[in-house]
Amino acid sequence: MPEAVDTVIRLRGVSKDYVGGGGVVHALRDLSLEIERGEFVAVVGTSGSGKSTLMNILGCLDRPTRGVYELSGIEVGARSNDARAIVRNRLIGFIFQGFNLLPRTTALENVELPLQYRGIPASERRARAERALAAVSLADRMDHTPNQLSGGQQQRVAIARALVSDPPLLLADEPTGNLDTRTSLEVLALLQRLNRERGITIVLVTHEQDIAACANRVMTFRDGRMVSDVRQEKPLDAAAELAQLPLADVQESVTDEAAALAHALDAAKAPVGWAVYGMMFLGGLLGLVVGFVYNAAVLGHPVYVPALIPALSRALGEAWLGARTFERQRGRPMSSLQRIRAATQYTLVFYAVVGVGAFVALTISHAPMPAALHGPRAELVLTAASFLSVCADALLRYLLLGVFSRSRRARRREART
Repeated sequence: MPEAVDTVIRLRGVSKDYVGGGGVVHALRDLSLEIERGEFVAVVGTSGSGKSTLMNILGCLDRPTRGVYELSGIEVGARSNDARAIVRNRLIGFIFQGFNLLPRTTALENVELPLQYRGIPASERRARAERALAAVSLADRMDHTPNQLSGGQQQRVAIARALVSDPPLLLADEPTGNLDTRTSLEVLALLQRLNRERGITIVLVTHEQDIAACANRVMTFRDGRMVSDVRQEKPLDAAAELAQLPLADVQESVTDEAAALAHALDAAKAPVGWAVYGMMFLGGLLGLVVGFVYNAAVLGHPVYVPALIPALSRALGEAWLGARTFERQRGRPMSSLQRIRAATQYTLVFYAVVGVGAFVALTISHAPMPAALHGPRAELVLTAASFLSVCADALLRYLLLGVFSRSRRARRREART
């Protein structure tokens, strides 16, 4: 079927009816249309015109009541839910008004998500997600979570997520609805560039005529019917319009970036969290076990002699598990201030627990204090040694947390620069 190569969407006599308490609602009525590969189509209409129903059918989220829907030559309208889910994942990219990003994951992880559902290996997922983010000019924001990004940047992440699986069809449902004028033009300019350079077919639903003016073809819907289908020879160039915006609008964009920076600074000052301390404790226990086993099995010494190896493996376990837990929860490494807090607070609590435990053990056992520890001078030396031990332990934890907080992505970026 040669024509199927160039025709991405074909609807023949498609209708959609909904049965409710008030009777039958005809959301779409006997719709027939074709959209060729590489077209940029805007679907315009007021609320209740049928444009959202059309988007749901095109996106394989709903089935037509009657008629035939073919996507890239495949008849998908009557397929099962599972079959349509496979089509959605492989042939369609979605962009939503509300971005729909996972809040506690980074931009890179959000973009990787569709590939994860397809079972793509982790290394390939990461490489493809990085390329998609670079294509939308967000290569320097890969490790940022959504609350550290401006509205326009979040929408660009959503576009990268839609592009990462290289779909032949991109469906955009009011993609500029939550954005200001400048940011809306930035998103539209990006969509126009992707349409021109990559030949991606784009169907954009909007109720704003100035947004539809950027498309090559505008379909207007009313009462479930397509009332006009106009091809625009000279669509509005969003990039050119963006360049003509007054300085005041530029200042709004700068303010938006400043707000994103403020979010990032607030995140760097945020408390570490008890879950991280709990995992540090667990990591310390695992490290001790490894150290003791090494002493006994490899060195042939009793479990507690020498104590240096268990102490070092404990510190490594605490820092590794603590840093990994923090990055998994927050989507970014610990800041320097957070490492200071984690090292200091954990060390103080650790020595307080050890000190109380030692005092209780001595009290229960009724063991006499060694003669060398009696007297003011001995007590002063013991206090100074304890203080230095606490400081050294806290410093070691801080340094090790710094080592393990430098994520693989951060090291890769440093290597590239």
